[in-house]
Amino acid sequence: GDVMVCGHAHGRVKAIYDTLTGNAVEEAGPSTPVNVAGLNITPDAGDKFHIVGEISDAREVAELRSDRSRATNLSGNTIKVSFDDFQRRLEEGTLGPSEIATLNLIIRTDVRGSIEAIQKELGKLQHDEVQIKILQASVGGITAADIVLADASEAVVIGFNVAPDNDARRLADEKQVEIRRYDIIYKVTDDLRMMLEGKLKPEEKMVELGHAMVQQAFSISKVGSIAGCRVVQGNIERNCRIRVIRDGRVIGDYGLDSLRREKEDVKSVRENMECGIKLAGFNDVKQDDILEAYKIEEVARTL
Repeated sequence: GDVMVCGHAHGRVKAIYDTLTGNAVEEAGPSTPVNVAGLNITPDAGDKFHIVGEISDAREVAELRSDRSRATNLSGNTIKVSFDDFQRRLEEGTLGPSEIATLNLIIRTDVRGSIEAIQKELGKLQHDEVQIKILQASVGGITAADIVLADASEAVVIGFNVAPDNDARRLADEKQVEIRRYDIIYKVTDDLRMMLEGKLKPEEKMVELGHAMVQQAFSISKVGSIAGCRVVQGNIERNCRIRVIRDGRVIGDYGLDSLRREKEDVKSVRENMECGIKLAGFNDVKQDDILEAYKIEEVARTL
């Protein structure tokens, strides 16, 4: 007989049933699980209920809440977070002021052992710039309460051998919360590893190629200075960078403009072979200069 308002729902309580036994009861005290009949619509998981004096008051409160919710929905929702969204924001540097980018997860599994196995594997994905934080891990299907938490904390919901219920599906669509479902543990960790590794900034690695000694310098009109060299160590390759070393000091760093051997353009020149080298933007090469060849490679960083 009580008048109740619960979220957007309202009504007069017509019946109360003990959830565990199914028997009808007249009232329910604290911590007593019951099913209640009489509300005009089904409330959302997590909605608080209040007992009010008049049905008109309950209707007014419920309609006011519904109007506010409708206005919020019309103003547009943005995706809280998804794997793709996290990647994009990580790449753009818009995940916040912290140097460590954090991906929040809510995990639901079929059995307790699966939680332990997933947590152990995710614990191996560690890096100074990115981290995975498990906000909640529990056994059971994905519920609306999980979606509410994910919405509030910008988390992705991971389901292992479990499925979302209808309320969770509806709420996830409404709140634009991503649910990712798996049935193999290594698929969970592989997806996360590839996502995080793909967005770590590549590490630049300097690769030394070889040294050449200038044996004679030629000046050709309309071309510039050409260094006649012998490769004394390693290889000289096309499209590399050249450091010019004179009297033990590096006097400049230039791109390799052309590499020739016996009047032919070549891709590389091996050790103990002679070649002609022209540097881009440098025409002061001298005999006995050392030309040190190197290249920069971007190495994908791993967790």
